[in-house]
Amino acid sequence: MPTLYRKYRPKTFSEIQGQDHIIRTLTSAIINDRIGHAFLFTGPRGTGKTTLARIFAKTVNCLDPQKIEKDPIIHVEPCNKCKHCSIIMENKAIDIIEIDAASHTGVDNIRQLKESVVLPPTLLKYKIYIIDEAHMLSIGAFNALLKTLEEPPSHAIFILATTELHKVPETIISRCQRFDISHLSQDQIIQRLKKLTKSENVNVEDEALEAIALEAEGGMRDAESLLDQIISLEDETITAKEVNNILGTSSKQMVTELSKLIINKNIESALEMIDQLQKEGVHLKNLNKNLLSYFRNLAIIKVSRTEANKILSSLSKDQFESAQKLSQEISLNEIVSIIEFLQKSLDMLKNTSIPQLPLELAVIEFCMKEQTENIPAPVTETAKVQNKPDSGSKAISKEETAPEKSTPPEPKTTDDPVEQTETKVEVEEKTATQEEPQPDISKGKSSNIALEDVLGHWSKIIEDVKPHNHSIHAFLENCTPCGIMNDTLYIKTKYDFYKEKLSEFDNRLTVQKVVDTITDTSLKVKFVTEKECGSMNFPENTGAKKSNILHDAMKMFGGKITKK
Repeated sequence: MPTLYRKYRPKTFSEIQGQDHIIRTLTSAIINDRIGHAFLFTGPRGTGKTTLARIFAKTVNCLDPQKIEKDPIIHVEPCNKCKHCSIIMENKAIDIIEIDAASHTGVDNIRQLKESVVLPPTLLKYKIYIIDEAHMLSIGAFNALLKTLEEPPSHAIFILATTELHKVPETIISRCQRFDISHLSQDQIIQRLKKLTKSENVNVEDEALEAIALEAEGGMRDAESLLDQIISLEDETITAKEVNNILGTSSKQMVTELSKLIINKNIESALEMIDQLQKEGVHLKNLNKNLLSYFRNLAIIKVSRTEANKILSSLSKDQFESAQKLSQEISLNEIVSIIEFLQKSLDMLKNTSIPQLPLELAVIEFCMKEQTENIPAPVTETAKVQNKPDSGSKAISKEETAPEKSTPPEPKTTDDPVEQTETKVEVEEKTATQEEPQPDISKGKSSNIALEDVLGHWSKIIEDVKPHNHSIHAFLENCTPCGIMNDTLYIKTKYDFYKEKLSEFDNRLTVQKVVDTITDTSLKVKFVTEKECGSMNFPENTGAKKSNILHDAMKMFGGKITKK
């Protein structure tokens, strides 16, 4: 039994989905008898290049072409009844020569073509050469074809089809009428699939067809092949769940739930859901594309009522209400931002060895970006003076005339390490400096601590950071202390982005306060990349390496490092 894309290959221009601009030009040329001698169809695979070439060849040779008077796009169609149309549709027309350039790349093949092209057609009006995958021809073959393309016999028409235009020499392109065939839209693919399911008497849920169309990425042949695979289930009604299981795609409900978590900045739950979907066999590339499509819909809902109605009309009542509600919970700027991050993660998926990492980074980047932008500016002493009740302009004047190099007040005496650090921050803010917080050992605290001891407390440190900032907690789970030098704890990160975010003043200070509290020390904290950490000469460097090995073993087996 033939496959769907062969069984239902379009036989007329009107059966082709999309490509209206090309059909209008070709049919206008036919009806006005201004037919060129060489055409070049270029575009992605499975979008109809060869099909267009065959219908064009049939129409120019039809004995009774049907003129279309009122259609603004299609001006003429083949009758599909005459002798010429019949033998062409039965693949018996010896005057229609299809050449697969992938297997006929040599000069000798083109020389044979040059010898035969001068002979008149045996039956048809035109002898037509359809060269598929034309970019596969060798340079010698292109050179041999060049003169023939430039001055072919009046009875010969060449149609070259290619998916890789950049491999076709400019000298060839300049001698052809070029037509750029584009990807098909999701709606166009869905409409075509609905016609096929109706012809095959198969019931397929609309959401299942949407999943197929999205997976096909604009290629009609791929969509029809996938539908053929799905129909082989032979169920009374093919559900979206079955299609998602076969294709490894995610349902609309899953996409909606994950979108809610992202919009609500719930990093931890979003990452857990991504991990769970990965374990369930969902292809994260498809999930990424589904998320992109969903946030695009939310953007359109916010900016265009007409287009929004088209989108919402294809959704169920629950999906309709959910999309409308979510569109009100997020700003247009935020939608644009997450779309940019998701597009970036889709590009990263091509080169990553950890499938879930690009999507995880997109979620973290988006949520961290919004949190960073919403962090209130620190309250300085100047602001405090200005905001005092009844101080008026006198307070401002007093602040403005204060000496530039005033001596900062001594920090308040306290035994609480967290309060000590906060006091130091106030001093820094008053003097408007960006110096590193200095270790304070005046109250009996020591910076003398082994890396092994810090590693032993590391799991506790990560957990204690969580109530302060969920985002920092998520980052720290992929970080490891790597050395202590000059009263500074160096923590290595896996990615530059982690280092950049964790090194921000507020984030770094949060980690430092927790480290001080748990280890009962006064250490500065600095984040470095793995490469930077490897080039540093820590005291007792061998011991540091051993400690890292112990920490890796601890993480692997869920243990805890303790002192003897």
